[in-house]
Amino acid sequence: MSLLKLNTVSYVFYFQIITSALVGSVLLASGVIDYHPYAEPLSYATKIEAWMWVLYSILAMPLGMLLLNRICKVDAKERLNEFLRREIHIDGTSVGNNLVLIGMAILSVLTLAYVVYNTEVIPLQTLLEGNPEEATIQRVSAKYDFKGIVYIRSFFGLMLMPVFAYYSYLHLRLRKTPFHLIVFLVCLSATSLLLVLDTQKAPVAFFGMGFFLMEVFITGRINIRKAGIFIGIALLLLLIGYQLTTGASGFDSLTRLNSAFYGRTFLSGYFGFPLSLEFFPDVISDPTYTAGIPKFLRDSEFTESARLIMMRMNPEGVKEGTANLFSSYYLGEAWANYGYLGLLISPFLVGMVIQVVHIWLLKSPKAPLVLAFYGMVTERWLVGAGVVGFLYLKIILFPALLFLLARYVIRRTQLIGA
Repeated sequence: MSLLKLNTVSYVFYFQIITSALVGSVLLASGVIDYHPYAEPLSYATKIEAWMWVLYSILAMPLGMLLLNRICKVDAKERLNEFLRREIHIDGTSVGNNLVLIGMAILSVLTLAYVVYNTEVIPLQTLLEGNPEEATIQRVSAKYDFKGIVYIRSFFGLMLMPVFAYYSYLHLRLRKTPFHLIVFLVCLSATSLLLVLDTQKAPVAFFGMGFFLMEVFITGRINIRKAGIFIGIALLLLLIGYQLTTGASGFDSLTRLNSAFYGRTFLSGYFGFPLSLEFFPDVISDPTYTAGIPKFLRDSEFTESARLIMMRMNPEGVKEGTANLFSSYYLGEAWANYGYLGLLISPFLVGMVIQVVHIWLLKSPKAPLVLAFYGMVTERWLVGAGVVGFLYLKIILFPALLFLLARYVIRRTQLIGA
């Protein structure tokens, strides 16, 4: 759990659970944020119950992880220390590896160009033209009205491009040549631009934290100063994003405790859970248990719980297209979909899914592609975006398939020139 030896488990705790649940649950249960409009529909009993379930989840998640360690016969702590002491091994020839990196850079640029070409309106462009309100509306349409092949944007863009950036960063840090610097800058720029096209702030900050993780693997352990630099850069990116999208001073957002920045960081990602407890199933009776099941296996259409809550809390925003989902700590969707059974089991499930990725790393060779995919999956963990992705393993299934494909292509290319 040391922040200086950051890994997927400690990342989830420090940068997901604390921000998505722990702080918000304490503030809400203690009455400190009763002034917040989202707190108005909540009874005192619901506030306390939500806080208790959050505490339960924080205890149950590591128990699920320890159970999986026992099943897999892995001493995760000792294995991690041994893994960090190893040297990063690069297979293949110099020519082959350079071709892999060039291919990654070209694919990143082409994917970005494809996404931009097939996106009818670019929220980032609208924002830079000085119209943040219109950019907010366009954010939803940019996601749902994409004219191209969604899988190219999702798999090659949002998944593989961060992998390429991390992979090229590892090669740059190990080889330190102008060629590797250029490739890294191309991959970094293309990925960063892709992530900010819809003016969302968190994805690019999470992407930046992946380099924190890569640095831990390179050095085995980083010092407090370097950790502070990585966290500071991520925080700076968030503040700049808030200033551009809201017009509020970044300095004011950082120094004023009741600013929108702190509200979005610690409160907005939590409120959906107590609201779920309050509304489902008595106030909102729409069944949502089929969430995550393919359409051809469902006998009827449904609206996911996060959308139903948003429709109740902000109907005007939904109608105008400025509000979409009321995403929250995964216990909210677990309750709405599966009731008390979901609340009891989901923390064990989420903990075990996260630990699967960690154990995979510990049992794998310390190679750039393994580390890059581990970094991508880590920064994509979203315990504040529901439980369905964990339940049906969507959150790790597609990255696993892409890893196998990328490994095959890279291994064949690395042998060129041998």
